[in-house]
Amino acid sequence: MTMSDPAAAEAPVGFADDGTSRRLFLGVSGLYLALYLHYGFFAFIPLWLKHTGAAPGEIGVLLAIPLVLRLLTVAPFSAWAGRRGRVRDSIMVTAIVSAAIITLLLGQPGYAGRVAVVLAFSIMWDQLPVLTDAYAVMAVRAKALDFGRMRVWGSIAVVISTASAGWVFGLTGIEALPLLVAVLLLLPAAVAPLLPPDRQMATVEPGTTGNWRDVVADRKLMRAMVAAAMIMGSHGVLSSFGAIQWSERGISTGMIGLLQALAVSAEIVAFWFGSKALGRRDPSLLICIAAGAATLRWIVMANNPGLGVLVAAQLLHSITSTGAILGTMLVIARRVPVQTSAAAQGLYAVLLGLGLAVTTAGSGLLWSWGISVAYLAMAALAALAIPLAWPTKTPAAVLSPSGAEA
Repeated sequence: MTMSDPAAAEAPVGFADDGTSRRLFLGVSGLYLALYLHYGFFAFIPLWLKHTGAAPGEIGVLLAIPLVLRLLTVAPFSAWAGRRGRVRDSIMVTAIVSAAIITLLLGQPGYAGRVAVVLAFSIMWDQLPVLTDAYAVMAVRAKALDFGRMRVWGSIAVVISTASAGWVFGLTGIEALPLLVAVLLLLPAAVAPLLPPDRQMATVEPGTTGNWRDVVADRKLMRAMVAAAMIMGSHGVLSSFGAIQWSERGISTGMIGLLQALAVSAEIVAFWFGSKALGRRDPSLLICIAAGAATLRWIVMANNPGLGVLVAAQLLHSITSTGAILGTMLVIARRVPVQTSAAAQGLYAVLLGLGLAVTTAGSGLLWSWGISVAYLAMAALAALAIPLAWPTKTPAAVLSPSGAEA
């Protein structure tokens, strides 16, 4: 199966200068902003658990639950939502149910109760970012919107919530965390109904099943998603031990915070300009560039650099993270039919979760062998992603009804 308009397969960025496209662009941007505003508050969950009497071992178990359930539930649920044309509706429902479930923690239940609440919450909450990306990619495919300039509002929301969460808890106390998160989770539920339903946004392409097996059959798409998961997974050592490494170099906690903020700020800039810079080129190129930048970044980090070099290394986050995310979303947008978009997002989330889980779990052992060994292992992982994602001569191909390249 091919697109009815060949040019649409290579639609680069932006939005058509009409009211419908502009409203959709603003609506999806608002959805990302609404969704990610609670993320900064999540960083305080370990502190809230400790405040309610949870032991360190229990905290570790509770924080691991969403990661495990993401691998088990996201792919089938997102595929179902895509097949039914209910991605937008599922965003609203999962946000509302997640908000309701997390309020059960206000009663400060015991260990078994906390596990039950976190299990139920994770099943619903894990779907939200995946479904939001799926809807955004459908918008890109239907109206040639700029994914990066919509997704950037999620990064901006994270900066806002991270900067304000500590101040808010200073006013309310940490015990208010479940209520605050619940209120913020209602924001995407309020924005979602303002967006057009899936079926109104684009014509459903005949012959597609919306099944994740169709995604697996597309070799180029799978290579791109696996490569992106490897790149994102290569951040595992930095995420786990970066702050410790910098502290041992004599860098203050305040400066560590600024270094982390610098990385997010660079990510925002890259999201804003990334699609424009790519133009009509194969988006797999972005993934390859991200892999190359990640390889360089981890080689630099393996030398335990000082503050000046660290600033430059943090700026590379604009390529290593954003390139992988944006490149993958654009590959999906250009290759995957509307009904299969959510299934592709779900499968990508599983691959991403596996990559992060493996590298994060192994980072402790690698770190015990030395800083250089740990980061060079991550550099090797990122470098292996380059041949996987290398662009082919058929950037406009999409899934056929059987899942093969057309």
